[in-house]
Amino acid sequence: MNLFNTINQDGQTILMVTHSVKAASGAKRVLFIKDGEVFHQLYRGNLTNEQMYQKITDTLTILMAGGEHGE
Repeated sequence: MNLFNTINQDGQTILMVTHSVKAASGAKRVLFIKDGEVFHQLYRGNLTNEQMYQKITDTLTILMAGGEHGE
């Protein structure tokens, strides 16, 4: 993950597909895909990795509960 951060800071965009909340919590932006469409997205802003982890976990809970677009 440190290598990805270094490459990104040098101006490269990185697209990572993962089921790991921990790995995703280091990203600046997280997209959630449901049924082949973007369901939701999160932007890091000034959040810490721990805060981002919690936001991702909360969104996944909504997804598992059958949440709708835009929730």
